[in-house]
Amino acid sequence: METTAPAAARARARRPLRWLPRYDAPRLLAAQMNLIDQSFGCAMAGCSLAAIILAVGLTLNGHRPGALPWAVAMVLVCAVAYFGRLRLPGRLTEAGATRYAHGMTAMLVLIGALWGLVAWLYLDVRLPAVVICILSLIAGMSAAALAVFSACLPVAIGFFVPAIVPVWIAFLATGDIEYLPMFLGTPLYLCVLLVFARNYAHVARQSIALRFENVELISQLREQTARAEAAQHAAEEASRAKSVFLASASHDLRQPLHAMGLFLVSLGRTCLDERQRQLLAHIEASSGAAREMLNSLLDFSKLEAGVITPRARAFRLQPLLHKLENEFAPQAEARGLVYRTRDTTVTLHGDPTLVELVLRNLISNAIRYTQQGGVLVACRKRGVRATIEVWDTGIGIPSAQHRDIFREFHQLDNPERDQRKGLGLGLAIVDGLARTMRTRVTLASRPGRGSVFRFSMPQTLDAPEALARPVAARSLDGLQVLVIDDDEAIRSAMSELLSAWRCECRTVESEEQALAALASFTPALVLADYRLRGHRTGQQALDAIRQRLGRHVPAIIITGDTAADRLRTAHASGTALLHKPVVPQELQAAIDTLLREFPAQVKRAEDHQRAAG
Repeated sequence: METTAPAAARARARRPLRWLPRYDAPRLLAAQMNLIDQSFGCAMAGCSLAAIILAVGLTLNGHRPGALPWAVAMVLVCAVAYFGRLRLPGRLTEAGATRYAHGMTAMLVLIGALWGLVAWLYLDVRLPAVVICILSLIAGMSAAALAVFSACLPVAIGFFVPAIVPVWIAFLATGDIEYLPMFLGTPLYLCVLLVFARNYAHVARQSIALRFENVELISQLREQTARAEAAQHAAEEASRAKSVFLASASHDLRQPLHAMGLFLVSLGRTCLDERQRQLLAHIEASSGAAREMLNSLLDFSKLEAGVITPRARAFRLQPLLHKLENEFAPQAEARGLVYRTRDTTVTLHGDPTLVELVLRNLISNAIRYTQQGGVLVACRKRGVRATIEVWDTGIGIPSAQHRDIFREFHQLDNPERDQRKGLGLGLAIVDGLARTMRTRVTLASRPGRGSVFRFSMPQTLDAPEALARPVAARSLDGLQVLVIDDDEAIRSAMSELLSAWRCECRTVESEEQALAALASFTPALVLADYRLRGHRTGQQALDAIRQRLGRHVPAIIITGDTAADRLRTAHASGTALLHKPVVPQELQAAIDTLLREFPAQVKRAEDHQRAAG
């Protein structure tokens, strides 16, 4: 026990006293010292001025010449404290804050001791004026110290104690009971200063901590914003890369399919036996399925490019429903399903082409995902609007996926990516077309029970335009056609097709060959591929041909490119545009329409040239 007792005593001696104020952590202490440092110059200047005023007053009125050296000492100490702190490296950093706080505490102890010294030397209770002057200045300095130095409690205490305690001792030394209020009031004043300093220090600590939290929150917010911007940029880059990939893949796939379709038409015109006809039908069916998927990509690209503009007019819905029934009923019957259409007399105001495209995708999806039962297409009047509905008794859609199915490439019940179930773009196209027509497609579904898709259109009381009488297709006999395409297979297939239509056809592979052919061949129609050799385009070749001939020549640009900027460019130019693979009937209809509208096109082109000139 005798050996452990001294060790315990030494440990207690080394242990810091808990009742003594301690400096805060370096980060917090640096902020506290920064607050003090901002007003330290004013505090030292005020202290020096107060000391000079007191010394002059004591010298003139009390004949105390020692007051002037005291004032000089006070001014020197304040100057050393002010300028000396500037020589401390990194005094307001976390690394140097502790040393700065210790140094400032030491200087304030010295300054406070000098104020206590003047009270000890010159506080003569027999001279009330001197007492009042000294007490007033010490109290004023203490109040100023409370405001300036309380951000760090040990620094403030370093001034209060040596400045106030000598005043209390001076009154105690008188031994006069008349000064009992001063005996009690002086330590009470010191206690009040310490309590207020403690409270101010607590408030400053909370304020600094809150500022740190705000800085951290702002930093986190900036980091999150930067990450969100980076993620958005990555998503935009991925979307652009996806669009480029889809456009490139679509173009490369359309080239051989386009040639194959043309060859199949030519093959169908030859003498084939029954077995060969069956094989041809299977090949045409496969080609049609591929064409349908590529057309879905094209529709999606048009939506992304924003080149679809609704052309609203009054139209009767029933003829459109009848047309779709004639097309889809055989498909439904082939799957053992019942296809029904509820007759309607409603007249809608909208774009019938876009409405037809929406219904095609909805009906196609309904048939594809229905194993038994059937499909119903109906229309219900709802005030000034009409709701078009497509019902099915298919697999149904879980409620958790009601929003996801409208995203591109999202499919239900197709983990093996069966191509017969499409690409998963149908409902994304439906949603985009609906938004283009300022409506919205809604869904109600129960798994295993079926689904119903609905969208509404405004009704109109205006009578729809009278249906034009069918116009017989224009004969293409003897029509001189110039084909520009850098793919030999397509040139051969196009030549076979146009020859079967009794056209006079000339095929070339480049813009230079097209211009050279004009010497012996004057085309009445130009069919040009968009992408040509030498980084030239069909539109550029067409412009060169028109400039060489000095007149406007009707033309159709045929492309497999579905890039958004390409679609916008073609849409803005006003040139007739067909996308590969082109169905012969579609090409013939486009040629017929173009030749019928050619005079109006020439007039528009001339007006455009005059406006540009």
